[in-house]
Amino acid sequence: MGDSFERGERARKITDEPEFIDAPDHPSVRELAVYFERKRGSRELMDRADIDPVEIARFMPNMIITEAVDGGRDFRTRLFGTALVELLGEERTGKLLSEFAEESAAYSSRNPGSVQQRWTYATQKAFFGRKPVFVNVPFAASERLYLVGHCLSVPMTAGGTEPVQVIGAMFVARADQPGT
Repeated sequence: MGDSFERGERARKITDEPEFIDAPDHPSVRELAVYFERKRGSRELMDRADIDPVEIARFMPNMIITEAVDGGRDFRTRLFGTALVELLGEERTGKLLSEFAEESAAYSSRNPGSVQQRWTYATQKAFFGRKPVFVNVPFAASERLYLVGHCLSVPMTAGGTEPVQVIGAMFVARADQPGT
C-alpha cells in the first residue's frame, strides 16, 4: 500500500491516488497549519488540550478528528464535520476509517477499499511520521476531474509525549482553480 501512495500521480490527472505535497497550497489549509504549528510551540507534537474550538470555529465543518485504535492500525472518527458529511454523503462520526463507505459518486474509484486505504494511509502517515501531512485528493465523475480536496492531517498527544489522535481538515476547490 505505502509504495503506490508514495508514487501518487499529480492530482490534476484522473487517478485513485492522492498527491502528497510538502506544503499546503490552499489558503484554509495554510491557515490551519500555521495555527497548529503555533499551538505546538517548541514541543515535538501538539496536545489536544492546545486546541481552542472557538479559535478555529469557521473551520470546524471541514474538520475530522480521529483516535488511534490498535496502536494505529485503524482510527475511530471522533468528529466528522458537517461540510464533509454533505460532500461525501455519509455521517462518519463514531466509525472506524476501515468502515468508511466507498464514495463512488464522488471519487473515480476503480479499486475496492480505495477510500478506506486513502483515509487510513494519510492518517497513519501523520500519526507514525509524527508530523503534519498535506495531501490533495482528486474527485471525479464520468472520468472527468472536477474537484480537488486539499487536506491536512496533524498528530496530537493527550497529555503525554506519544500521538493518540490525528486532527485534520479537507477543503474542496474546483480542479480548474488550483490553490484557491
